[in-house]
Parts: sequence; structure tokens; C-alpha cells
Amino acid sequence: MACVVRYSFLLISICLRTTSWADTMVQVTPLIGAVGNEIIIQCATDKTPQDGVYMYKREGASKNRQDVFYYYKDNNFTPKSDMYKAKVHVAGTFPNLNVTFSKLHSADIGLYWCEFNLEEKITVGHAVTWLWIDEVCPEDVSHAKILSAVIVLLCIICLVFVILKVRECWKRHQTTL
Repeated sequence: MACVVRYSFLLISICLRTTSWADTMVQVTPLIGAVGNEIIIQCATDKTPQDGVYMYKREGASKNRQDVFYYYKDNNFTPKSDMYKAKVHVAGTFPNLNVTFSKLHSADIGLYWCEFNLEEKITVGHAVTWLWIDEVCPEDVSHAKILSAVIVLLCIICLVFVILKVRECWKRHQTTL
């Protein structure tokens, strides 16, 4: 049952995160990693030139962002806290970087994004990543799959309902003009 609750929470969080970032035209990408493993988050932009990139993390519903690192275009990597010094590694050619998080644990769950900078101008990277760390569930996950499908279906139905309501309001607005 714990797995069902965990996967349900994951799907609801992804739905909420996707809608909350929709106005910025940035893609929210969900990633699921296992405790103890590593995962790669892409950090890229097509807007050049850039001087460097910050990676930030936001946990849950918190409004506060946590600095993960700053990477300058000359390959100078600066972790912003001690917990990231041995855990985070950056590879690739600036401004298209692959950020590897090793030895994952539940404290790594959160929303990650990159902000590139050129002097005082900030450019948000292509994707915002919702990272979920999965602990091994010994029970059968078929219940979780069914519940996940139901939650996705409910998200789609809600989206269709909102679109129909907006369309109806628009039609009423058109007829009153």
C-alpha cells in the first residue's frame, strides 16, 4: 500500500508542477531514480553567449530555492553547499551540460532547474526536472500501475473540463459583443 501512495503522490505532484510552470513555457521533465544509484539531469540553453549557469532546487511546496552549484564557462565548478561537493559532477560542453547526481537518497527529491546568466540577464534552461527518488517496494506494483493510470485519466478529464469551460465562456463573451 505504501507504494500505491508513493506513486500516487508522484503523479499528482507532476501534474501540479507541470501546470504551475506552464506560463513560463518551460518543459517539466519527471525523473525517477533509486536510492543509492545515480541520475543525470540535462542543463542546456540555445541562447548564446552565456557566462555561466546556476542550478537550483526547490523541495515540495516550499517557495525557497536552494543553490546547488554555479558553473562558469571556463569549466570552473563551484558547489554551493558541502552536501553537493562529492555528490554532483558536471560533464559536457558549455552551455549543454549533463549534471550527474550520485548516491541518491530521499533528501534529493525536488524540482531542479538551471538559470544561465550573461552579465545581469538571466535565461532559464530548456527543462525543469522533477526528481523523485524511489525506495524499493517489495510488494506487487500492479496496484500502483492501476492507480497511476486512474490518476492520469483524472488529470486529462480535468484538463478537458477546463478547456470546455473556457471555450463556453469565450462563446458567451462573443455573443454579448
